[in-house]
Amino acid sequence: MRVLGLMQFALELGLAETMAEVAPRHPQLRPAHLRVFRVGSLDAVRVTELATRSGMTKQSMHELIAHLQRHGYLRREPDPADARAMRVRLTTPGWELEQQMRAASARVHLSWLEQLGAERFDALWAALRQLTGRDDPVPDPAGLRRIVDQAGPAPADAPPRPT
Repeated sequence: MRVLGLMQFALELGLAETMAEVAPRHPQLRPAHLRVFRVGSLDAVRVTELATRSGMTKQSMHELIAHLQRHGYLRREPDPADARAMRVRLTTPGWELEQQMRAASARVHLSWLEQLGAERFDALWAALRQLTGRDDPVPDPAGLRRIVDQAGPAPADAPPRPT
């Protein structure tokens, strides 16, 4: 259980950093909402697909999506390929939030890369890919820096990052 505890703790640290950066601008968000945004863009995706990507139940994902909809971050519209299904569509505030989440996540990634060094970070990424059976490519640091640069500095009211 110790390895799982360490992995969970690392995840919680990264999510806390992300939430600390984004939450001051979006006080209605809760840490659970990070699960919605960590699977890539939400726009034009079915709620059931989001649940599968996040490893959540459909009911739990529906609750998170309904909360985001009530607060104006997205709307639902019929799926043109299946009249029984609904797709999520981001509103302007939803697009802004998604970009802020991407930038905060990129900052965490770059911070961990700096702390570990490229060789150790790449080894960690490779180990996680092997353990999960996923083939997610390691993000390009230059691309992450572009995301951060486009977003600008972290907000002044976000707590400082641990070093």
